[in-house]
Amino acid sequence: MPYYLVTQTSLMEGADEVEAARKVLTKLKSDGAVGFTVKYDDENIRKVTVANVPASEVTQPAAREPRPSREQIQEDNKLEASAVNEAQTGVSKPRRLSARSVTFGLSLFAAGVAAGMVIMTLVDRTHG
Repeated sequence: MPYYLVTQTSLMEGADEVEAARKVLTKLKSDGAVGFTVKYDDENIRKVTVANVPASEVTQPAAREPRPSREQIQEDNKLEASAVNEAQTGVSKPRRLSARSVTFGLSLFAAGVAAGMVIMTLVDRTHG
């Protein structure tokens, strides 16, 4: 099972760090939905909004119940994922340059410099 870095960022005014943190916690508990940034790696970053379900409504399995099968867990994950707002996944991914594109760019630059030098030489000859 993969690990994800899940972050929630809030800018909150407060007399000190503890008060600001308490205000954010209160806001998170009272909001109907909470936005997160979920990062799998540097190229797979998504913004998701999850419906905020009070802890009293979350059902815990009884101690006597058998452990769920892998299929049941996957089905539960699909149901939980339905609470995610997929419309807010447009996070721009950092672009990585391939060796081919760098080589092409440097070749264009060199061709431009060479063409400029040829033009300068021709202009210099005609005026001199």
